[in-house]
Amino acid sequence: MNNVIEGADISIEDFLEENLDRTSDIQCFFRDANVFITGATGFMGKVLLEKLIRSCPEIGMIYILVRPKLGKSQVRRFYEIFEGPFFERMKSECPNYLSKVRLVSGDCLKPNLGLSDEDRSLLCACVDCVFHAAAAVRFDTSLRVAVITNVRATVDLLNMARAMPHLKAFVFVSTAYSNCDNEHIEEKFYEPPIPWLTLTLMAETLSETMLTKITPGILGKWPNAYALTKCVAEDVVRSKGDKLPIAIVRPSIVIATSKEPIAGWINNFYGPTGVVAGAGIGLLRSLHCDGNMLADLVPVDMVINCMIAAAWDVARSRFESTNSEIVAPCSEEEKESPEAEYHIVRSRFSQCKVKRKTISSSIPVYNFVSSNQRALTWQQFMSLNERAEPQIPSQLMVKCSL
Repeated sequence: MNNVIEGADISIEDFLEENLDRTSDIQCFFRDANVFITGATGFMGKVLLEKLIRSCPEIGMIYILVRPKLGKSQVRRFYEIFEGPFFERMKSECPNYLSKVRLVSGDCLKPNLGLSDEDRSLLCACVDCVFHAAAAVRFDTSLRVAVITNVRATVDLLNMARAMPHLKAFVFVSTAYSNCDNEHIEEKFYEPPIPWLTLTLMAETLSETMLTKITPGILGKWPNAYALTKCVAEDVVRSKGDKLPIAIVRPSIVIATSKEPIAGWINNFYGPTGVVAGAGIGLLRSLHCDGNMLADLVPVDMVINCMIAAAWDVARSRFESTNSEIVAPCSEEEKESPEAEYHIVRSRFSQCKVKRKTISSSIPVYNFVSSNQRALTWQQFMSLNERAEPQIPSQLMVKCSL
């Protein structure tokens, strides 16, 4: 009697093949949707922009906030976003990508994001989804810049969001370390050490000398202005966003891409990337660090997937149509799918009337971390890098790092 293993002739492709061409619920959600992104010129913003264009080809218009910087105009910085190998796959799959993106001149350091009345009216009239990813992320940023960028700009954007009649989702990007004075960080809000209005008024009115002098007292247990202002900004979201379809995503230490659109891409030397780069070329010989502490690292492409899914999830759960839920017919081909006759997320915004739930619901918070599932210590992290170095040595090596 032959021993036949049941199911041995079945591969994963057999399960995936029938769904490869099927439009997902998230793609249906973003079909014809107009999206506003702050921080699109930054690390996470670029990955978000690429992912939306490539994975949601039927998306409406993506408006991105861009400011002049280092002598470069907004227009020049806009086109520089799409330079380099990171966007090659997107350009190949979506050659008309520029028709999907529109530059909006603004600056988070200015009141009301530095938007003109015309641009503000345009965004309020047509935006369906907001991703607020702009932030002053440097640990040595002055308290004034951190407060104005991370707190006041959030206040201004939330005020604008209240004037968006078609708003379906607002995703605020925070950090898992916004409440680092707690031993365990749950997916909930925590009381800030100082009210956001008080902190904002101090940043706007006190002299630089006075603000610098009192900064240590304001920071308290927080290691830097970035973590503190993100904590306070979360309280802004809690107090001003309770009637909005809003969610908070808290990633831990964001590192290079895992897979999409290419593996290992990063465009900065912040955090562990700078340490690895310095050690890899032989410049950094030692690091003051407890190797037994957890290195909570998360790939940026996975964080972006979480943000996009969070937008879909909050829209699905926080809104309902006149039939108690957001329901819209799919295409004729999708209707025949045995998996779903109708998508819970409406496929075309223009064909679905929505109203906000009369009952209040809590704002969802998503902690996107790795330590609770794949714990990795800093010593293990460095050991992995030491193992990889001989295989991919740097061309800029100045000294043997071993």
